[in-house]
Amino acid sequence: MSSEATIEVEYEIRGDVSEARQRAESLAVEQSHEFPREYAPAKADRSLGRVSEIEQVSDGLVRAVIAFPEELTAYEFPQFLVVLMGNASLLPGIRLADFRIGESFARAIGGGPKLGIEGIRKIVDVKRKPLLATALKPVGLDTEDIVKDAYDCAIGGVDIIKDDQGLGNQTWSRFAERVPLVSDAIRKANDETGRHSVYLPCFNPPVGHVQEHLDILLKNHVGGCLAVPGISGFDIIPYLRDNTPDDFIIYGHPALLGGWTASSDHGIREDLLFGHLLRLLGADSIIFPSYGGRFTFSQEQCHRIADREKDSFVGLKRSLPSPGGGMTLDRIPELIKFYGNDTMFLIGGALHALGSLVDGARKFNEIAQSYE
Repeated sequence: MSSEATIEVEYEIRGDVSEARQRAESLAVEQSHEFPREYAPAKADRSLGRVSEIEQVSDGLVRAVIAFPEELTAYEFPQFLVVLMGNASLLPGIRLADFRIGESFARAIGGGPKLGIEGIRKIVDVKRKPLLATALKPVGLDTEDIVKDAYDCAIGGVDIIKDDQGLGNQTWSRFAERVPLVSDAIRKANDETGRHSVYLPCFNPPVGHVQEHLDILLKNHVGGCLAVPGISGFDIIPYLRDNTPDDFIIYGHPALLGGWTASSDHGIREDLLFGHLLRLLGADSIIFPSYGGRFTFSQEQCHRIADREKDSFVGLKRSLPSPGGGMTLDRIPELIKFYGNDTMFLIGGALHALGSLVDGARKFNEIAQSYE
């Protein structure tokens, strides 16, 4: 990694376009040495960001590209985030749209998924058809109820059975109690069916209990976990990837990240956040809200997210797109045609619509099988 290497970061700047150049130059300083240029010693130039491109896209919108020295990031992901959007997150009319990095930098800063699409397919032993994931809910059930639901999901053929992101360490279902019992139930179902359903507990402990909870996962040989980087911090994903077995699936959840994507003129563009950014960190599959459900992403936004999860990005393995949020079984043919086979559909409450989780899962697989 050369001391002269740079990363290029693209921002969308909204407002008076006559002021765009000045705002871009100020942003370059704000996100690098953060000091008035006229007072900065010459040595500080080695950390300074510089505007490399500026283009008016439409009325009131300018695209600016700023080149930052790689070394400004310290080759650590938290500092990389500071460079991308630290103080800029406090400025109105600024949205992080993209970044361009090299392969060696990508390996140093995140490294990407350990498994990705091909690895997940190998683990669940499904070669071509779309995959099915579900969440164990509603939150509030006792562990005994959760165990029964997990068993039924596996009997019906759900590929990935995860805890709901709201299922943590509540008194009615303690984490240390739930994980071994659900794991055993899914293993029992797999023995009966010959399938390979995988259990992913929700991993969202307070920071002081991270190792304790990780030890519980490892002791019970679970197939992976649901990571919630908006709550636990982005760095939890590479930490889990680097401290678990080679067949451990990391499933990224968007809780609390929606605040970054809710506005078209602030935050982080949704396809960058749920596509390249979480993929760079090491998420094997990434959940995002699908169009037509209870959230507000459009078809265009969803298409861009899914594309970025599995495009050819700096040599990283492809993440498995996992749209969810208010999906119904009758929409599955439409959604498969839209997203393609390399998709893991996250379906929750709708699996109960046919009267049982077993029947709901079997119905999905019956539909999906026709697209193999």
